[in-house]
Amino acid sequence: MGKEPAHDNLSGARVIRSSSVAAQAGAFARTAARFAGILGVLALLMVVTRADAAPFELAGSDWEGCAELVRLARTELGSNRVVATGSIDFHELKPDDGLLLLYPEKGLDVDELSKFMRAGGRVVMLDDFGRGDSLLRHFGMERVGSPRRPAEFLRNNPQLALAEPASAHPVVSDVTRVVTNHPTGLSHPDLSPVLKIRGNGEPDVIVAVAGAVGQGRLLAVGDPSIVMNSMLRYGGNKSFARGLVRYSVDHDSWGKRGGRLFIASGAFEQKGSFGDEENNWGDMIRALRDALEVMRHDGVPSWLAYAVACALGLALVIWVGSRAGRLHKPVTPRFVRRIPTVAQGGVAGHAAVIAAPQTSRVLAVLELKSALEEQLTAILGLSKVPGHTELLNQVGAKGLLDAEGVVALRRLLLRMSSVETMVVFQRSGGMVQPIRDNEVVSIARTVRQLLDAAGAASAGVIPQPQQETGAPA
Repeated sequence: MGKEPAHDNLSGARVIRSSSVAAQAGAFARTAARFAGILGVLALLMVVTRADAAPFELAGSDWEGCAELVRLARTELGSNRVVATGSIDFHELKPDDGLLLLYPEKGLDVDELSKFMRAGGRVVMLDDFGRGDSLLRHFGMERVGSPRRPAEFLRNNPQLALAEPASAHPVVSDVTRVVTNHPTGLSHPDLSPVLKIRGNGEPDVIVAVAGAVGQGRLLAVGDPSIVMNSMLRYGGNKSFARGLVRYSVDHDSWGKRGGRLFIASGAFEQKGSFGDEENNWGDMIRALRDALEVMRHDGVPSWLAYAVACALGLALVIWVGSRAGRLHKPVTPRFVRRIPTVAQGGVAGHAAVIAAPQTSRVLAVLELKSALEEQLTAILGLSKVPGHTELLNQVGAKGLLDAEGVVALRRLLLRMSSVETMVVFQRSGGMVQPIRDNEVVSIARTVRQLLDAAGAASAGVIPQPQQETGAPA
């Protein structure tokens, strides 16, 4: 900056002594220099933007990168046992290996991870708002919010809550406090709590849980920011990261492990199938699952939308062509069709339902029973239908029927009661003997004769004997 004014004065002196061509050349040079400087600043901004555009990048040395975590792991285990990768090949994994997954940006292959853990492998996942929820749901875990008023936090910011060990888990054996950054809690009724954030006047929230999966282990942490470069300057965070690294490949109760630690973050690729044999079908299913996941979050690709639109258009043309030349039989509109009697209301519709071929004849007998009881009650002048014994006594006492008629009424009421009992028995799942049409006709004829006799006796008229018609009783 200090040299620029002197340079300008020198150029100005030359301009006075030179021709106008030299002056134009000097002005062009200054303009070119300024333009080159602007391009340099833009290029630097692009580089900085690119470096900052990938949080949790394993080679990133900025404040939100994870290069310090990789260096810590290699110092703890040795460089030959730590693999920082952007692609996980399940076929290369051994039961004594460990996986450290940071903020997955693609759906996880839960089936292959489960097979790996059941065989003895260990998976440590640090994720708050990434795609690791599929693994959490598979093992019954749910994300919950962190305390709004944590008991301890940094810089007067509740989002920088301090977490503390929730159990004597080996990962937190050397940890007293861990600084979190916008964490999410994890809820599961059976898994062992590892880290918790104490609430101030509200329940504590677990932010790290661990559990056994077959012979292997799963440890889930609800904040990947704990292990990024800027957070590892805190002693508790560094001790926690060191515990995660050791736990990933540590020995288990069933034997020694001591394999390699694979560290992956972001949109890492997943391929292969865990086990002795490679499974190409697994790669195809995983690719299909990833494509569906991308479409769910980013929408349908343009080429697929065009293909689906063309297919639908072609199908529409074929359907219209097949329907256009087809002859159809004339159909009478519903509003001019005759309504069946059984679909009508009133007495006619009720009688049609009872007389329908598919209707049980028990319903007809019950209708006759109701009509007989109600008519006799009206003739006797009673306010409600009495029991059969009382009804018989009233009919005999008022002389509505002779002795033979009373006997016939008693038999008829007994038969109707047994039919009513059959209905209850049939509803409970029992088998009953069906009632035939000729019995219904006989009962109806008897009901009419008894009612005619009772009505005539009540009015003081001697009924004339009727000529029998229809089916015999």
